[in-house]
Amino acid sequence: MSAAAHEKCGICATIERLAAGKSPELVAELPNSWVVLGDAQFYRGYCLLLAKRHAREPFLIPREEALGLFDELCSVAAAIAEVAHPLKLNYECLGNQEPHVHWHIFPRYQDDPMKRAPVWERPAKERMRPLAEHDRSALMAALRAGISRRIPDAHLPGD
Repeated sequence: MSAAAHEKCGICATIERLAAGKSPELVAELPNSWVVLGDAQFYRGYCLLLAKRHAREPFLIPREEALGLFDELCSVAAAIAEVAHPLKLNYECLGNQEPHVHWHIFPRYQDDPMKRAPVWERPAKERMRPLAEHDRSALMAALRAGISRRIPDAHLPGD
């Protein structure tokens, strides 16, 4: 990828802010990825896992690193499940809008009348529900604890 194309990547720009400590949504830095709390908290516990390496496809990441990335995805998902107690987790690695490997991890709940539909079918104005600050702080603390138990070399904000 050319330097100019890499500079235009929105996820790479987000990673730069995360690395600089300028993103309050940071949950954890892992060996191969960054975990952030999503802004669509209609699905309480929604997080994104952003690959540190810029790549359009998982198969373009060196195999050992890609396997480590998948292990991190599974560990983060387990932490979300432990904290949020969803009916099911949905995983999406699309890249149509941002061609940088990343996963959306959406907890789905029994009381969601659209639980069988893709999350993107819910109107954005409904999905983009922020949490009250005390609930957000408690959720992030619980996610960090669950992730650090599963990934001992996770770096948490304030470490």
